[in-house]
Amino acid sequence: MKVDLSEGEARPSTLYVVATPIGNMGDITLRAIKVLGSVDVIAAEDTRVTKGLLAKLKLQGRLISYREHNEVTSSNGIIKLLSSGNSVAIVTDAGTPAICDPGAVLVSRAREAGYHVEPVPGASALTAAISVSGLSQAGFLFKGFLPAKASERKFVLTNFESSDVPVVVFESPHRIKECLFDMISIFGHDLKIFIGRELTKVHEETVLFTLHEAVNWVSSGVYQSRGEFVIVLFFSASSREDEKVPQEAIELLRELMVSLSLKQAVDIVAKYAQVRRKKVYQIALEMKEELDINKIGDHKHE
Repeated sequence: MKVDLSEGEARPSTLYVVATPIGNMGDITLRAIKVLGSVDVIAAEDTRVTKGLLAKLKLQGRLISYREHNEVTSSNGIIKLLSSGNSVAIVTDAGTPAICDPGAVLVSRAREAGYHVEPVPGASALTAAISVSGLSQAGFLFKGFLPAKASERKFVLTNFESSDVPVVVFESPHRIKECLFDMISIFGHDLKIFIGRELTKVHEETVLFTLHEAVNWVSSGVYQSRGEFVIVLFFSASSREDEKVPQEAIELLRELMVSLSLKQAVDIVAKYAQVRRKKVYQIALEMKEELDINKIGDHKHE
């Protein structure tokens, strides 16, 4: 099929959100090439990276910086460019702008100012991972990068326990091992997960593991040297309902609740039994209610 690249010239006073390859240059779209070659200005996360991309595409363009730390001030300048009739393309170092990358502030400002914002879709680590994960459910929850601080990360992960659909997160190579250990402490060893690493690059890996297997995989150290990770946690309503807490763990919980706080007892048993904390917590609440009722009954017979 012959493609007519004469169509799709950039229009005045329009902001183009342009996806660029996340590793494989072959993933650049014909439309992205046309837009990048015809806009008046390209707002780049890193002008050096984008300059290299344009050189490979044999394009030239006026580049300005649009980074996370200068989003607000840069957005003001770009709005002025749009008001003067300029067409502007925003790109990140790799992938789709405004998805865990700079861009959302500018898009919001441009829309509020009444300018047309047009997507130029293409590569995205999120959709690339989902497409090969084997996800068959009707939906999923995307949470982007997890917090770097351990306490904040655990808090966010704990909130995933109520999800009845798979959850997708990004993680950096130097935190992946710590992150997986946190997941095991909260979700147990047997939760199925998908991991995508170095997607579309030469050393791409896509694997399906239990959390226990995933920890062993990254503990080798080979996989921590480079490449961001996309993780799909396969939560489902049915898997929640089927999860069982071993009887010995329930008995341990009963004993611990006599001398420890409910939170302390739940934390210990959840870690010991390798089951979701929420499941143990529900049992503990029922147990506490039972113990309280028994205490009331004892007082009545005194």
